[in-house]
Amino acid sequence: MKVTRADVAKLAGVSTATVSYVLNGSRSISEKTRRCVLDAVEHLNYKPDMIARSMTKNETMQLSLMINDITNPFYSEIVMGFEAAAIEKGYFVNVCTGYKNINNYLDNYIARRIDGVFVVAVPHKFDLRKLYELTENGIKVAVSGNTQVDHKKVCSIENDYQTGMREAVSYLRGLGHERIAYLSGLSRRHSFDDKLEGYLRAISTLGLGCGEDLLLEGKSPYSTSMEDGYGMAKELVSSGRKFTAVICTNDLMAMGAISALNDAGLRVPEDVSVMGFDDILFARFWRPAISTMAVSKFDFGRKAFDLLYTNMKKGSIGYSLCSLELKARDSTAAIR
Repeated sequence: MKVTRADVAKLAGVSTATVSYVLNGSRSISEKTRRCVLDAVEHLNYKPDMIARSMTKNETMQLSLMINDITNPFYSEIVMGFEAAAIEKGYFVNVCTGYKNINNYLDNYIARRIDGVFVVAVPHKFDLRKLYELTENGIKVAVSGNTQVDHKKVCSIENDYQTGMREAVSYLRGLGHERIAYLSGLSRRHSFDDKLEGYLRAISTLGLGCGEDLLLEGKSPYSTSMEDGYGMAKELVSSGRKFTAVICTNDLMAMGAISALNDAGLRVPEDVSVMGFDDILFARFWRPAISTMAVSKFDFGRKAFDLLYTNMKKGSIGYSLCSLELKARDSTAAIR
């Protein structure tokens, strides 16, 4: 037989209204009464009817997190941080991938009355206007990876990739490298890609004799996998262009690039230094361990939830820019 709120109230010796106040946190209740209610909930294994709750409070206590690539560990750590913070506030989190039609997902959020959405997906995969449709229907939105978004309508949290790229190029220049290639999973047509722009700016600022000559851009449908890193590094070697260091869009591409360089008879880092971005767990245990610009991914996920939560509760639309940290490991060395 289904346990009701009245059953909880009877066992705890309080009114059903008091049970509601405790579960919803809507009023100040003495610690003794609160403890009695929670003990009764646990003893009876009571599960609140969230549908009924959503009808009375006009909220579903459900969030959705749309991620770009579930196969990349970078995103899984962000999910863990976001979910941990959401659970602390009593939210249920739906995790969706950007593998198929993201626009369909965005339409479904309205039908399912989701309270808030965090979108970490490459902007060219969906119609930006869909995000604004969500806000027009009362759904709060936070995004990452989309520098072109209207910051008056949605929250935004980004990594400072331009500064991070400048630091990566400067680090390699300090090791004596002047012919530094960049393997980009995206294209300069994507104005939101701060890494590519950051690379070109850093090369120009430092006066290095490369840049356009050693920039390889991704091709549609654009991805940043190990396979992409392998293929682009192989293309770079085959081109005959001279280079002593390679920076990749992320650590997965750096892993693929190292494999391609090894297959071409080039040693890392003795012949070529290789760097990535993100500092995923695999980067530390790859051989050689990959030098990278690290993102604090778990904290990033928590910060994203905090922005979204503040927007849902207070209506304020926030923005956060997170710094990266250089992790110098075995895949980079002074030029010989």
